[in-house]
Amino acid sequence: MHELPLVFFTVFGQAAVGIFLLSLLAFTTKQISDVQLKTANIVAAVLLLVGSAIGGLHMGQPLRAFNLLFGLGRSPMSNEIILSGVFMACAVATVVLSFMPEKASLYKLANKATVLTGLLFAWSIPQVYQLATVASWDTAHTSLQMWLTVLVAGGAFALMLGAHKLGFATLAVGALVSLAAKPDYIGFVTQAAPDLAVNQYSLWGAQAVALLVAVLIGCGIFSQKGAAKPLLIAGAGVMLVGELIGRVAFYNLWAIPM
Repeated sequence: MHELPLVFFTVFGQAAVGIFLLSLLAFTTKQISDVQLKTANIVAAVLLLVGSAIGGLHMGQPLRAFNLLFGLGRSPMSNEIILSGVFMACAVATVVLSFMPEKASLYKLANKATVLTGLLFAWSIPQVYQLATVASWDTAHTSLQMWLTVLVAGGAFALMLGAHKLGFATLAVGALVSLAAKPDYIGFVTQAAPDLAVNQYSLWGAQAVALLVAVLIGCGIFSQKGAAKPLLIAGAGVMLVGELIGRVAFYNLWAIPM
């Protein structure tokens, strides 16, 4: 699949946005400690860096990436790539500054800047794909799916990293919205591109199962105080895999009418 690098780039990037956002909110509301916030930021930064590295494989000639600078403001793809770079720079700065107690004020500022640029990056992604020229993507469901990844993946990882209340609430709400919207989305795609849609049913089913499993694991974690680490990791892992599967189905729907 030619778009596989983009699957990892978008899903890992959106998950990172969710982790940065929810961990900072959890810390601000005293649900997690400073050490847990630091750990969450490191996990988010690693996901972002790995996703960006894999996403770079999609570019045939990476050196031409500098040409994207000329499209800033008018090209959705340029906006996405440039915002991802700014987001990554802020994320790395946040992690580095977290190891410098004497730079506490800069650390807090960088963390807030990371959340802001992350949200802008998350906003820029669906702008690239909600296209009138691709019938199966030309729907509000495209944007909804992208933002739901921020919520469900971010929520699952926040839950894993100690923000049990906020993480579980975000995961549960995101999963509920995703499952509720799925029938309408599948109906739309089936009408827009029936030949392509029929091949994605198993992938959509697997994504739905992953959502349900992650929520059930979340319920188990939320109901007990000392959840085992393997269970915490399993919940986040299942959720991430589910979103990757759903994104593969999304890219499989690409087609331009002749």
